[in-house]
Amino acid sequence: MNLLSVVLLTVLAAPQVEVVSFQGEPRLGEWRGLSDGRVNLVIAGKEDSVPLSEVLEVRFRGEPAKFDKPAAVVSLWDGSKLGAAQTRIIDKQLKLTSATLGELSLPQGEIASVRFSDRFDEDDQWVKLVEKASKSDLLVIRKEQTLDFLDGVVVEVTEKSVKFLLDGEEVSTKREKVFGLIFARRPSNPKPPAVRLELSNGDVLMAASVAGTDKGVVVTTASKAELALPLEQLKRIDFSQGKLRYLSQDPPRDVKYTRGIQDGPAFVADRAFYAPELKPIGLRAFSRGLCIRPQTSLRYRLGGDYRRFQAIVGIDESVKDGGGDCDLLISGDGKQLLKLRMTSRDAARPIDLDVTDIVVLEIVVGFGGDAATNVDLGDNLDLADAKLIK
Repeated sequence: MNLLSVVLLTVLAAPQVEVVSFQGEPRLGEWRGLSDGRVNLVIAGKEDSVPLSEVLEVRFRGEPAKFDKPAAVVSLWDGSKLGAAQTRIIDKQLKLTSATLGELSLPQGEIASVRFSDRFDEDDQWVKLVEKASKSDLLVIRKEQTLDFLDGVVVEVTEKSVKFLLDGEEVSTKREKVFGLIFARRPSNPKPPAVRLELSNGDVLMAASVAGTDKGVVVTTASKAELALPLEQLKRIDFSQGKLRYLSQDPPRDVKYTRGIQDGPAFVADRAFYAPELKPIGLRAFSRGLCIRPQTSLRYRLGGDYRRFQAIVGIDESVKDGGGDCDLLISGDGKQLLKLRMTSRDAARPIDLDVTDIVVLEIVVGFGGDAATNVDLGDNLDLADAKLIK
């Protein structure tokens, strides 16, 4: 193989990325790495770069690698969620084997929870237990369709058993009977991670910093551990921590929905109901945002931490022939901020609302002109690129 062939193969192998910044349209090009505080890429054969201070996220557009379903999901206090093929806790150290990160060893004090089951019928119960304030570790056991728990201290976890200190006495439980573990110890006022990485297998990795070349990235965690990741394992690098928050990153605190003719949930995040991306009529596709059906109310707690709420509003193009017609009402602490009607005949429009000092944001989607007939066919309203800015 001659030098020209090697160069061509290198260029062809460079992943396509979308760099989203505060300024204008996203830039689509070939990834060339991170250096000197800038994201480097090649656009139409020309080198380009964006200051990291202006970058919100980098989206990798290559075909994601496929991985087996993990045997456990480990959640850390910093927000990381890691799938693991093997999980052990020995001498206050978590030892896990990850399909993307390889062999890892983490202090037990960094672990928020370990869920051993991949069943989904107990999700609501598990979430409530995770959110429960507890001064002790919890050993969560599945009893038919109910989750029960014991208060104590996790001593050791092997492939076969979990040792647990209960009322001063050490007991051993078969691992297969344990649904998960929830840890009580929380770090004191940790510095929030600067970077959030979404991996192609669904893992989330929070990092203090990230550096990269055209071959991969090196992530430094809050505990100073360095992890190397090839580019094909990356889905998104989110640099928006402390700058903004996409509405789709957190579930609403409250959802009210009266189902119409269409089957399915009240809304979906980061996609349309019938398409992998959000595409308001007349505009490009967006990978962030919400697609909402009528007769839906979503409430988000902002806590007075944000200044602006921005989004692109329009009927999704995937249902453009369905005669879509929706009302949108956005309120902050009970005060109306926006009221408009969007139909499939209307071009999508941007909104930019002042949410300074607002604690609770409510988004209500109604039937629009279909209210008399209560027909929701084609009524899929996009809030594309919906974000809260500090």
